[in-house]
Amino acid sequence: MIVSLLIVIENFSKLFLLSFTYEGGPTSTFGSGQKGDLQMKYSRICSVLKARNMPMLVVWVLALMMLLQANAFGVTAMRRPISPSQPMIMVHADVWNSADPQKIIDLIPSDLRPYVVINISLSINHDGTTGAWKTSEYGYEIAKSWLRTAAENRMWATIQPSSGGFSHFPDYAADADLDTTIYGEFFKNYPNFLGINYAEQFWGFDDQWSLTWTERVNHWTALMKLTNKYGGYLIVSFTGGYYGAGINSVAMVKRNPAFAAVLKQYPQNFIMEEKFTMAYGFHDIESTSMGMWLSGYAGHYGIRFDECGWVGNSGESFQVAAGAAPYLEHMMLTGETVVDGPELIWQQSIKGLSDGTTTDGFTTRRWEFYSQFQNITLDIFRKVLDGTIRILSRKEVIDRTKLVIVNDATSGNDQFKYSSPETLFEGLYRMDSDGNYMSNKSWFKKTGRYPAIPTVYQLADDTAQSFQVKVNRTAYATRWPTIASKQTEFNNLFPSEYTGDIYAGRSENAWATYNPYKTGATASGSIPFKYNTCEKIDVTYSQYTVGVIKEFSDKLSIYLANFNNSTTMKTDVLKIYGSTAEPTYSFTDRGSHLASSITKSWSGGVLTLNVSHNGPLDITVNCSGTATGRLTSYTTATVVAPEIPPIYTGPRQYEAEDFDWKSIGGNVANGVSLAVRNYQGLGYLKFGTNSAARIRDTVRAPVAGEYTLETRYSVSGGNVTTIDLYVNGTKVATPTFSKTASDGTFAINTQTVTLNAGVNVIMFQANATGAYSVIFDNIVLTS
Repeated sequence: MIVSLLIVIENFSKLFLLSFTYEGGPTSTFGSGQKGDLQMKYSRICSVLKARNMPMLVVWVLALMMLLQANAFGVTAMRRPISPSQPMIMVHADVWNSADPQKIIDLIPSDLRPYVVINISLSINHDGTTGAWKTSEYGYEIAKSWLRTAAENRMWATIQPSSGGFSHFPDYAADADLDTTIYGEFFKNYPNFLGINYAEQFWGFDDQWSLTWTERVNHWTALMKLTNKYGGYLIVSFTGGYYGAGINSVAMVKRNPAFAAVLKQYPQNFIMEEKFTMAYGFHDIESTSMGMWLSGYAGHYGIRFDECGWVGNSGESFQVAAGAAPYLEHMMLTGETVVDGPELIWQQSIKGLSDGTTTDGFTTRRWEFYSQFQNITLDIFRKVLDGTIRILSRKEVIDRTKLVIVNDATSGNDQFKYSSPETLFEGLYRMDSDGNYMSNKSWFKKTGRYPAIPTVYQLADDTAQSFQVKVNRTAYATRWPTIASKQTEFNNLFPSEYTGDIYAGRSENAWATYNPYKTGATASGSIPFKYNTCEKIDVTYSQYTVGVIKEFSDKLSIYLANFNNSTTMKTDVLKIYGSTAEPTYSFTDRGSHLASSITKSWSGGVLTLNVSHNGPLDITVNCSGTATGRLTSYTTATVVAPEIPPIYTGPRQYEAEDFDWKSIGGNVANGVSLAVRNYQGLGYLKFGTNSAARIRDTVRAPVAGEYTLETRYSVSGGNVTTIDLYVNGTKVATPTFSKTASDGTFAINTQTVTLNAGVNVIMFQANATGAYSVIFDNIVLTS
């Protein structure tokens, strides 16, 4: 009996493994390639099974059997699975604001930390004449150092070496084995490393300091094989749809058969992101980027919002509240599981502050999250975590979207062969005052009646083939010779569910809503209830307000957000009709902003709530009526924290420019424009000759014991023996910093130190006036 049961379980686990899809394609929990650590595999399999609400006993048994099958098939676990149950938000450690990665990590709130991936952003800024880097000079060394910091903190991390065609890392041929390159090095040496992030891949190719686009795509073909081997990700974001049509998301696979083949084989390892950098073509960029995912050539779909894409009304500068709608709509209705950014990082996400002073008098470098990052990006992501926003699966998005454009064109200009049809969105969700392609200046949509329409190269798997309506690009003009004929077919596919000029799109019992105007005008709408037994809700939204309205039979849960960097309160009006008794309500402010207030009236069976706020809040309205025949079935969101990376036991690196200091010669946060060369990280610290000089940093040891402390330094004048080394307040040595050939010639001083498990403080302190100034680059601890 037991043997029979085990055989049944084993066979079921085989089937379950094979059907455990990334929403319709190959497995998301696993990637083909080398065998990984069994314990790591087991925990990650359990994590994904738990996300499917299985009893723990079933989880344990299935995970064990799947683990055995995975090893038999040569399958390795994804390092950090991504799914609607395990979304990802990327926080950038960026060279543009000379980040200290440790202090960026320290900013991350504990509730978000399991879902955060640190993106080590090297960015691109170079001299067009000489090719010299102008912001981050030693990309590999920065990436390695900051990756070690993330590993020490057990934070998942990606590296962004490229923007456009330029990159700090080399590109390789499509058939290259990257295991022996820096890409393989990062995967093998750092268990927290998830992969490479290529930003805005639409510009800078065919430059004397870059490469061709075809060479970049060939490199991605090789990199996809490596990321699959180690269960990581290749991330690509695209923007600039019109002039970049020939290299857009459709062209990536349509023009490159080898890349198309590897994506079709390993879609779970590819993340396609839409990016708002160029100030036009937003609906086309969304269409083609989303199409990569829905068609089966990408396992995941993300957004990299960028203020640079903003086109204001009458020259209005970017308004931070305008950035809320893309996040809310796309995560709630188009299946985006990856939030990357927003950009510009140093203006919208993380602010570099002036130096501060510690309680014991040391000077320290500081950063903080921008208010809009806290009140928009992070807060909307929190609404995913609490289940208010449920991210749809790939199949659900396809079923909701119904229609797909298959770009089968083989001749014509690049826009015809690779983009969405020029008039596709006109008469549907394109704003009436907006234009097409280059003239599409607004990312807002006129109505939520029609889902976002994907444009694809081919439909790569059975799930992709399940679109209800498939329209070939070459048949577009014949099928819809006029805008009116297109509207007629779409209106039949998507009956109207509300009235008014707000955007309102429904997913089961949840409505994503916002004001789509840039002009300052209010937007209003009337939404008949589908689940609640009252009649309807009428809303009037102020400029840039977004909201999630969730219906239940006897209550409404409403999330409103409109944060802007001002002290001006805006008023949104909610009117609920058809309650049999006066509803009760409550609200809670979210984020960090001016306190909200609500006034109410109850007259003629209508509850009116006037919501005055500048920031996000949750409102609960307890209301029910006499309506019958309401829908009752809806899917409850399930979010499960991903496994954190394994404990890192490799070298731990601490850059001197991020130390605290007193009475030193100077701290160089970024040395790219100065005379000293060959430093690692972004900069270095000049100790000076003051007898009161001292520098310190906090380090973390995985276990108590002896460690090797390597101090990288230079001192061109002569030997220095006037600096003592302290560990946790106790003097342990007076190192000799021997003369180096120049300030740009670095040497290593090695000491053995005893550390406690956990936090320790390393300090270098002058014991007399120095004869020469030591330049400290970094310290590295190894066990």
